[in-house]
Amino acid sequence: MNLLGLDIGGTKTSVCLGDEHGVVRTARRMPTRVPDGPDIWREHVLQLIRELLAEQRLAASDLDGVGVAAPGPMSVARGLLLDPPNMNTWHNVPVVRWLGDALGRPVSINNDANAGGLAEYHFGACRGTPDLVFLTLSTGLGAGVIVGGRLLQGTCDLGGEVGHHVLDANGPPCPCGLRGCLELYCGGKNVADRLRAEIVADNIATAILDQAGGDPAHIDFRAFADAARQGDAYAVKKWAEFVEHLAHGVGTILMLYNPSAIVMGTIAVHTGEFLLAPLRQAVRRYAWPPAVEACRLLPSSLAAQGGNLGALAVAITGLR
Repeated sequence: MNLLGLDIGGTKTSVCLGDEHGVVRTARRMPTRVPDGPDIWREHVLQLIRELLAEQRLAASDLDGVGVAAPGPMSVARGLLLDPPNMNTWHNVPVVRWLGDALGRPVSINNDANAGGLAEYHFGACRGTPDLVFLTLSTGLGAGVIVGGRLLQGTCDLGGEVGHHVLDANGPPCPCGLRGCLELYCGGKNVADRLRAEIVADNIATAILDQAGGDPAHIDFRAFADAARQGDAYAVKKWAEFVEHLAHGVGTILMLYNPSAIVMGTIAVHTGEFLLAPLRQAVRRYAWPPAVEACRLLPSSLAAQGGNLGALAVAITGLR
């Protein structure tokens, strides 16, 4: 198969050509240029697609399908990006129609977390596993849930929105409108923002600040994890809290979906067993032993190609 994949983000858009085996033949990025609006994006992305097709000596008619991975919220049935939170000039953008009209090929779309779940199912270390969950575990936290070999889409495309499962109804307000959401406690940006505010407000001496070069503005999740690895007392305490909250969320997933694997994205890829070993122990406080013992917790093996492979997996799924 000849498949075209687009991975759209608030900062960059990646376009790739690949096949049903997850072989990416060529890929190139361009700025999404959110302030310029979606019409300008359309012009630039269609030009990039034409360049990649020419590079591979293909015509649009040679494509079997097109897959798009993008931030939600979206309407998969209508092929629309509704109001992505980091793309404030994009409202009801008909990405599927635009690409379909330009290329004359079938186009499918899904949110980036679902695309990640499909990529793990088709190409990852757990490929073909009929019941698995992919947790993005990066700047934010979402999930792609595969049940019985099929993506759980949900009635209004909200299947897998585990980042907004409420851990504490009296917790801090979430931008989504709820309080105490899992993403507030375990999304990389929220964790870093909370640590930065606490360190500055209480003038805390911690290796987290050292890892950030002494500038609180540079505190990010990596600085936090590195300081915890070094044994810094404050960072170790906060790491234990992070693991406990994540275990609560993972335990809920285990009890809801009973998967045989939970594959985790960026944070787990970068921290490995430093995260996963205590997480496997802590999750036993939040799920029954049979569910815990039946499920592997592991980092994604797809690394930097995950976005491209997610888009290709969306294309494959749309053709079935």
